[in-house]
Amino acid sequence: MSAHEVLLKQGTQIVWKNSGGDKAISLASLADGKGRCGEKADLGAARAAEYAVTAEINLDAQPAAGKTIEIYWAASRDNTTFPGGATGSDAAYKDGEEDEWKKQLQLIGVLVVTADSDAVVQTRVFTFRPPLRYGCPVVLNKTGVALEGDEDSHQITLTPIVDEIQ
Repeated sequence: MSAHEVLLKQGTQIVWKNSGGDKAISLASLADGKGRCGEKADLGAARAAEYAVTAEINLDAQPAAGKTIEIYWAASRDNTTFPGGATGSDAAYKDGEEDEWKKQLQLIGVLVVTADSDAVVQTRVFTFRPPLRYGCPVVLNKTGVALEGDEDSHQITLTPIVDEIQ
């Protein structure tokens, strides 16, 4: 009998950004206290149980250290109906009611920012387990300042973490 190892490998990433990604999310100049919903994605009928989520966000002005950017997931059973007022489209998220509606979403993680602006992309990697095949990210800006106006430095990346038996 031979021993087996269970190793992890990265699957094919899904990238949300304004342009040039797999899915759209426009985060340029997102004001403090506002949210943005990304375009919906199909993770597949057979998919990884766990994903690494990399949030890369750039701030327009220097925030106070310790402020946050909240990253959520709006899971959908049918790719049409989403919780928490998410639409599955690249659009503003529940303007003025973000804190009420986000309670129905799955928290992926909170990016705690440093007191750095434009030249520094704030990055954090989280892991999460999407409960359903379909879904979309929702980003809430709680930094006290707007996000950078250039789209090229904002992106959310889902990377499947796949178990492989050797």
